[in-house]
Amino acid sequence: MIRPCIKRLSSALVLAVVLTLPGQADEPTRQTQTNSIGMQFVAIEPGEYRRGFGKSNQRDRKFALVHSFSNPQEFRFDSPAHLVVLTKPFELQTTEVTVAQFRAFVEATGYRTDAEKNGGALGCFPDEKDYVDRFRKSSDVTWRTPGFEQSDDHPVVAVSWNDAVKFCQWLSEQETATYRLPTEAEWEYACRAGQSTWYSWGSDPDDAYVHANVADGALEAAQPNTTRYQRAIKLEANDGDGVVFTARTARFQPNPWGLHDMHGNVWEWCQDRWSADLYRNYLDDVPWPERSKFTVTDPVMLDETPQHAYGDWRSMRGGAWTCAPASVRCSIRTFAEAADATIYTGFRVVRER
Repeated sequence: MIRPCIKRLSSALVLAVVLTLPGQADEPTRQTQTNSIGMQFVAIEPGEYRRGFGKSNQRDRKFALVHSFSNPQEFRFDSPAHLVVLTKPFELQTTEVTVAQFRAFVEATGYRTDAEKNGGALGCFPDEKDYVDRFRKSSDVTWRTPGFEQSDDHPVVAVSWNDAVKFCQWLSEQETATYRLPTEAEWEYACRAGQSTWYSWGSDPDDAYVHANVADGALEAAQPNTTRYQRAIKLEANDGDGVVFTARTARFQPNPWGLHDMHGNVWEWCQDRWSADLYRNYLDDVPWPERSKFTVTDPVMLDETPQHAYGDWRSMRGGAWTCAPASVRCSIRTFAEAADATIYTGFRVVRER
């Protein structure tokens, strides 16, 4: 389930500089490379990090205290934490795929999305009294008409996992490079950007509003009784990040590696098949004294589980404009069927090195 959070192109690369941000003096200046349709990529080097939400030292209790106005969080999908080693470098898009970039694909190929073929995407209908009923499928909702204003620089939404994979396949054919969706392990590694805190900016949820597009006062003003179900502060119209629906990509401050919107804005599809018990399964046969040092190398979940008898369930990361800060933490995970499309789901891509 998703949580309501041809003409051959030139493969010439253009270099641009990503400036070191205040408070990030220890991070080297990073360069981006721009491809033929204007997508920018940051080089990510191999490394090790601790993936997931660590409950040691009562971190889950501390999280609840710091997020005292949020709905109680469950960590069953993103715990236990464990070490992950990535041995291969890759390049990650600095933003989510934009409307203009997706349109280039559609115009070049005549592609029709799953939502366009199958009765529309999940849209938002704020006139419904019941909050759950505000999100429902409609044939009027597609990536072209999500129900709110989108510019060329906004993240494309109402695209399925299948649509994202087709986009990557098309782009790979146009350029002398391989494009694909990130693995969950790559995604969280890049999101954390060397940090071990709940968010890439630290552990204060109120700092979210300069780093992420999350549910806030602007959304509450436009759709009363929406945000109060998630976080009962920052509800004045001028509080929070000031964006009702999706935000223009790169509007908010990037993480230390120059990546924008890794928290909030739209959920992002990953390559992996969904496995709710994946992290626990890793550690089932590992003795307790050895668990802190247990390491998984280059993990990607592609096996089918019994759940996949009912659909091709795929993982998503990052949270969305519908989510409170607590639900856009680095380790947050959720899932949807590969053909599902919603107005709070998009994607970013990896270019292999």
